[in-house]
Amino acid sequence: MQIHIIMIVVFAATLLSFLGIYYGITLSRGSVKSAVRRRLQSISKEVSATGGASSGGTPSILKSQLFSEVPSFNKMLYQFSPARKMQKLIEQSDTKLSVGVLILLTALLFCVGLLGCLIIHRGVLLGVILGVVLAFMPYVFLSGKVKKRLRKFTEQFPDALDMMALSLRAGHSFVSAMQIVYQESSDPVAKLFKAAYDEQNFGLPLSDALDNMTTQMPSMDLEFFVTSVNIQKDTGGNLAEILEKLGVTIRERLKIYRQLRVYTAQGRMSGYILAALPVVLVLVIMFINPAYFAPLLKTKTGLYMVITALSLQVIGFFIIRRIIAIKV
Repeated sequence: MQIHIIMIVVFAATLLSFLGIYYGITLSRGSVKSAVRRRLQSISKEVSATGGASSGGTPSILKSQLFSEVPSFNKMLYQFSPARKMQKLIEQSDTKLSVGVLILLTALLFCVGLLGCLIIHRGVLLGVILGVVLAFMPYVFLSGKVKKRLRKFTEQFPDALDMMALSLRAGHSFVSAMQIVYQESSDPVAKLFKAAYDEQNFGLPLSDALDNMTTQMPSMDLEFFVTSVNIQKDTGGNLAEILEKLGVTIRERLKIYRQLRVYTAQGRMSGYILAALPVVLVLVIMFINPAYFAPLLKTKTGLYMVITALSLQVIGFFIIRRIIAIKV
């Protein structure tokens, strides 16, 4: 028991030291003055490397993604392709979180689950399972925020399209219509349109600003909107009428989607219960009587049975999800 207490103390001390160093560097480098100084130094190096001017005649200040406040860790994450997916998930969930903090939180939750089971003498295997489950909790939370934000955006988007159509009919430009939308709407629609409006004001082409909206919000309706605007810009046409018809189409699709949610409620609930029941039952029995599962975990035949059962469970869950996933 004393060994486990020493392990906990060492782990806690190491973790607190790491967090102290991390946030110390973050606070020392996170001020506005430090950020401006670093950006000016990078521009100065760019100008010096090109003989006093950039390829376009003036140094460019590009928007870059910051994965971590620690420069060496940020450079490593920038070359790590899964870190880009994490960054995209964070942006779509509209969470004030960096990739470095997300990775640190994932490792911390895994260690908590593993050490927790070792302390109460429940075995390494159960500790690893519990650690993996806890480590996935931040991603489940972020995915839930993305879905919730997407549903809210889908509900608001038809009204935003109607607002833009009325503004265009009143004689406003498309950019002015975007400004009216973000001023009169609420988040997340207001935040997306404000970001696109600010980007095009800073010199980014309108088509690129609209494409950035689709990156921040994984909405098929938003992709239809961006495609319609880009096509109308190249070929011409009545954009106000296009936006009005797109709003009507989205409302009709939402009506059908709600009806399908009602019809597939029983199937979705059955899938969740069938997927969660075996896992919960195994965890409960392993906590109550670990020796009961010893033949399954310590014999070759038992391990084959566990692997087969888990495989069939996963396959069945995805089959049920596939059956009830009706695209509208």
